[in-house]
Amino acid sequence: MIVGRSVVRKFGDLISNAEKHTLEAMREGRIEMETTVTDHFLTQVEQSFRDHGQTELIAFKAWFLRDRGPKSTEHEFGADFCGVLNVRLPGFTQTKGFLCQAKVSGRGLRIEPGYRGTRPVSICVNDHESDRLRNQIDRMLSVTHESFVIVYGSDGFVVIPATSVKSLSGTGPVYAKPVQGFFKEYLMCFIGDPQLHAADYASLEDLRRRTDSRTALMFELAKME
Repeated sequence: MIVGRSVVRKFGDLISNAEKHTLEAMREGRIEMETTVTDHFLTQVEQSFRDHGQTELIAFKAWFLRDRGPKSTEHEFGADFCGVLNVRLPGFTQTKGFLCQAKVSGRGLRIEPGYRGTRPVSICVNDHESDRLRNQIDRMLSVTHESFVIVYGSDGFVVIPATSVKSLSGTGPVYAKPVQGFFKEYLMCFIGDPQLHAADYASLEDLRRRTDSRTALMFELAKME
C-alpha cells in the first residue's frame, strides 16, 4: 500500500502555499534573517494545513514547535528544524524524520537566480558563514544522514542534501529539489529516518532537544473520522 497521488499532490500544494506567502513577506522586506524566514515559513505551513488540510477522506495536520528556552537565542543549534511525519491510513502506517539547516541565499552559499528545479543548481560556498554552516552540517550528520540544507532564494526555496554541501570547497553544481518536490518525496518514502519519530507535543519536544534543533515541525495524515 502506498500514499495515493492525489494525497501527495495535496501535500505538495499545502507546502507550496506556505512558500508563496513566505516569499511575499521576504520581497516586502518584513523578514530577512534565516531564523525569521524559517519561523515564518513553518508558521505558514501550520496555517496552510489548518485552513486547507481537510478533504473528504484525509485529514492533514501540521504542528510547529518553537524552542522557548531561556537560552534559545544564545545557543548555537545544530539544525534549524527537525521534521517528523506520521501517516496513519488504512493499510499504511509510517513515522520518520529529517534534520534541516536553513540559509538565505548569499549568506554562506548562493544559488543562481531563476532556478526552478529543472537542472543542477550551482552554489557557491564561501566566506566565514560557510565555516559555520559546515560545522552545523557535521553536527546534523552525526545524528542522521537524512540531513538537508534549505536555501531561501528570491525566486523560491530549494533543498540540498547536507552531504552535497559538505563536499564542496568552492563553487560547483549540486542536485537540489524545489521545496514542494522535497516534501512530496518525503511523503512518498524517498526521504526520512525512522529513528527520528514523535507522536505528540511531548515526544516532539524530546526529539527537538535530542537532535539539537532550534524548532520542530510535525505532520500528521490520517483517515477522516
